[in-house]
Amino acid sequence: MLSEFLLLATVNAFAVASPGADFAVVVNNTLRGGKNIGVATAIGIGLGLVVHIIYTLLGVAFILAKSDVIFTVIKYLGASYLLWLAFNSFKSKRSKKDIPSKQPHINMTQFQAIKQGFFVNVLNPKVTLFFVAIFTTTVSQNTAIGVQIFYGVWICVYAAFWFSLVAWGFSRPILLNWYQTHGHYIDWGMGCVLVLVAIRLVWV
Repeated sequence: MLSEFLLLATVNAFAVASPGADFAVVVNNTLRGGKNIGVATAIGIGLGLVVHIIYTLLGVAFILAKSDVIFTVIKYLGASYLLWLAFNSFKSKRSKKDIPSKQPHINMTQFQAIKQGFFVNVLNPKVTLFFVAIFTTTVSQNTAIGVQIFYGVWICVYAAFWFSLVAWGFSRPILLNWYQTHGHYIDWGMGCVLVLVAIRLVWV
């Protein structure tokens, strides 16, 4: 199970590092409300992922129990989605926009930031598709449900931790400027990992 976990953890790490709705809301709230608001938003995102994990695990367990054919179809659909994500990641380019030195402050409490992060994540259909794709392409049918729950907990905790680091980093201008000029490398790295996962699915 170690190799399975490492593969899942690697894909997830690249996924959360790649810019998306979650990334955007954390950065925006950090720039406009400060580090604490950004961290609160990150916690909300981690809580939102709990919802995705629950229905993904229940759905995959149901599919495994009822139909190997349906499971196989979903695996290939998931692989196709991963390749689509990889294609979009490879299109990422270096940003040419200047970083504003100051942003207007927003009047938001930490609880409001948590709610915002939660709903941005839960209501994002791309997150739903991503989790179904990842779990059906990297997690074996023989993996115990308890182990899958551990995977889910890891993903949620890691995401909250990562986006908290994003909030910390983007509260410092030097790191913000670095990301503007080098962030596309993260996208390309994610694209490579997703292609490898899709190929692994085809040949298994």
